[in-house]
Amino acid sequence: MERIRKFSLFSLLSLLLFVTLVVAGCQQALLTALVLVNGTDVKPKYDLLLKGEKRVAVVCRSMASNPYDVQNAPREIARQISKLIDINVRNKKLKVVEPVKIETWLDNCNNDFDNFLEIGRDKTINADLVIGIEIRGFQIRDPHSPYMVQGKCQVNVKVVDCSNGEVLVSEDVMIIDPPNLPISGGSGMEAAFRPRFIQVVAEQIAILFHHHDQHKSRRIDADNLDMHRLQ
Repeated sequence: MERIRKFSLFSLLSLLLFVTLVVAGCQQALLTALVLVNGTDVKPKYDLLLKGEKRVAVVCRSMASNPYDVQNAPREIARQISKLIDINVRNKKLKVVEPVKIETWLDNCNNDFDNFLEIGRDKTINADLVIGIEIRGFQIRDPHSPYMVQGKCQVNVKVVDCSNGEVLVSEDVMIIDPPNLPISGGSGMEAAFRPRFIQVVAEQIAILFHHHDQHKSRRIDADNLDMHRLQ
């Protein structure tokens, strides 16, 4: 009789353990299924582009004091953001103004203009909204550590309504990549690193306006050290 009780107790404990594992497995399976169905996408911080028929111009200019470091970064960033918004914004009625039209306008005024509204209202651009990016700081190498590479870009992002001149969005964004530690920069490293960092800057600005994978947008040094292994 004692042996039967012990056996029954053992069986009960085994059954409870089995049920616990099954339930935990089901929860994990359910979570996995939800991820597969819904993805890991999160909504953009600003949903201005998601609804309605809109024509959007992306303009980037430098306010930084180091023109050598910035060089063509504003135009490169604007092109990338335009492309990312055109591909990723889930609104078939959205029209992104071709970057070449904006670059032609900027060339004609020698990059000298008062505000982003001026560009959006020009008849050659004719935008409903202007996403205006002002670069306040841009560097690839830290002057205090010239043999290390770490991209830093400080920008202000505005969205201007061309119908009334209202500033709908104004946000300061600091982008650092790799985010925690610089990486060793040997010969030719800066030239290879620069376009990758510009892509990162464009991505971090563009996700303010379109759905994106939250895991990919959370960059960590371990990933960056592998991604940026250029030597």
